[in-house]
Amino acid sequence: MSEYSTSLRTQYLNPRTHINNRQTEFRLDKHTMYQSNLRLLNVGVKKNSGTGNYANGAGVLSLFHNVRLMDGSRELSSLRHCPDYLAFKNMNTTNEKAQAIHDVLHKSRVSRQLHDDGQVHGTDGNDNVINQDVFDEKRLGYVDLRLVLPLLSELPALDTSVFKNLRLVIEYSNLAHYGSDDKSDVLTVAEPVLACDEIVGDKKAAAMKAAMKSFVWSEIEHDMFFVPTGTQPAADLGEEVQEVNAVINGFDNKYVSRVLMVKSYNDKGLNYTNTNNAKGNGNCVSLAMFKDELNVRHKGSNMFNGDALKNAGFRQMLLQETWGEVCVNPFGALTEIGLDVASTFPLNRNGCPQQPGNVPAAVRKSTLVGQQDYIGFQIEDKVKQLQVNYKRSCVKDTDAGLDNSVAMDVHIYAEVRKQLVFSGGNYQISYV
Repeated sequence: MSEYSTSLRTQYLNPRTHINNRQTEFRLDKHTMYQSNLRLLNVGVKKNSGTGNYANGAGVLSLFHNVRLMDGSRELSSLRHCPDYLAFKNMNTTNEKAQAIHDVLHKSRVSRQLHDDGQVHGTDGNDNVINQDVFDEKRLGYVDLRLVLPLLSELPALDTSVFKNLRLVIEYSNLAHYGSDDKSDVLTVAEPVLACDEIVGDKKAAAMKAAMKSFVWSEIEHDMFFVPTGTQPAADLGEEVQEVNAVINGFDNKYVSRVLMVKSYNDKGLNYTNTNNAKGNGNCVSLAMFKDELNVRHKGSNMFNGDALKNAGFRQMLLQETWGEVCVNPFGALTEIGLDVASTFPLNRNGCPQQPGNVPAAVRKSTLVGQQDYIGFQIEDKVKQLQVNYKRSCVKDTDAGLDNSVAMDVHIYAEVRKQLVFSGGNYQISYV
């Protein structure tokens, strides 16, 4: 007999409040025990006008800006500045899983196929179209909140006799930059539905209560540093090295495990051609910069010896050793393909990513090249203070779309160890 007929009952909760394009809030029932596998249904937008589709890199995940699980005014778990991290997590899997699960549920296009023309294309059949004028369930996504809030992967159940005012709060992104691959689209966010499994069987409820003991999990926390506009050399073949030193205080006195760095333009409009059409994956990217390198100083010494993560191949190897399988496009972590330049037809076509749609024919090189230079490493220690040394080489370049000297925001996401301790019907959350 199915567990759902004896011990579980699925509830479909509509939002308590939904402020158009800004915020949605759900309230869970009091004196109820839920499994922690919360899911969001009907996640997406409709376009009142425009021609865009969901962002290739993240799909509907890019719509979230901040997501918080709250007990009244007390924060249990949260993810802030979501699009950059969730775009990475959307591709942080095998190509097969991205094709069969992530792209289908999230309305993205990160999985790749090698076609007869020798180029690497987006997977056939995966549809990331935004519906016109009406919300169509076939065009809306599904999000397992355990991807967004790691606490839910560790917590056996959500007991609202302990978490007495449990609510989920979602704040939405700037839709012009993250809603679709056409910045001119006029979008409206759909009211999502929260699916949660209520535990109704006494035996299962007792087992869940017994499992509600103290435990440790890794929360995803965020900080960032700014790379200002660099100085371009006067000579055509010259180079000007730009160096930025930053002190990162967001993880002070916290036990940090894995770290992810995402490099993005400070001016989000630079990831568009003809003003409105997104280049490749739009703003859900990590930009490859010319001859850039990174070192991190922790407890008085550099974490990386030698060339300080200057070698792109080593950087990609370290990323996958730290975070596991990642679906990076061919040349996604490099600034160019061989000697090709954007003003001419590409000479090297075999194994190259196909140019996504909505990009003018004048753009010869695939705009997916150089959009996936994520940096990942592991600390596994309590941090007193992190210092970052970042360098890149600026060259003479009059095309803002290819400019390696423009200002960047470097987002830092880190797994920070926290613990939840239950005692006498109450609980305490603290850093380890």
